[in-house]
Amino acid sequence: MENVGLKKGYLKLMDYQTNYPAIYEKEKEELLRIYKDRIKQIDHVGSTSIKDIVSKPIIDITIQTDDLDDFKKFTESNVEGETYTIKKEPTMGGDYLIRKEEDGKVKAFIHVYKTGDMNGLATIMFRDYMNNHEDEKKRYEKLKMDLYEKYKDDRQSYVYGKDDYIKGVIKKAIEETKSKGDTDE
Repeated sequence: MENVGLKKGYLKLMDYQTNYPAIYEKEKEELLRIYKDRIKQIDHVGSTSIKDIVSKPIIDITIQTDDLDDFKKFTESNVEGETYTIKKEPTMGGDYLIRKEEDGKVKAFIHVYKTGDMNGLATIMFRDYMNNHEDEKKRYEKLKMDLYEKYKDDRQSYVYGKDDYIKGVIKKAIEETKSKGDTDE
């Protein structure tokens, strides 16, 4: 996982790296090998999945699973260790969060949701909307840069500062999906 990773709690923004999709694909293969049929769907999400914008150099992955309790038990018994660690405190999105860490750096955040959970689906809708709307992508990148300048030493405030904007984009994505559905009839 070259070109990715930050020390836990640190914040740094980097230009988009063309190898992000390949890094995701490699991690996806590893997760599918580990979890096998426990994974219903797996997606590259977050800013590293949005082409040509700055991002934290950490790959975000969303997993959907039909049996979240089984997934958690399996992870805690068979996966958690030096490389994969579970975030014990609650997350903003209500997901089960696993960190992949190597060489003292967080390389990936793996967000696990029950199949069909709206929070998990929203991450995919956000990614798709951003990749299809250049004007929105530029606004998001500007917000990220402004927040970074303001909160470069306060990662949590940086993350919370994006929350309302992200919710607004997800709302737009839902509306766009609804209007496309109305025209297809």
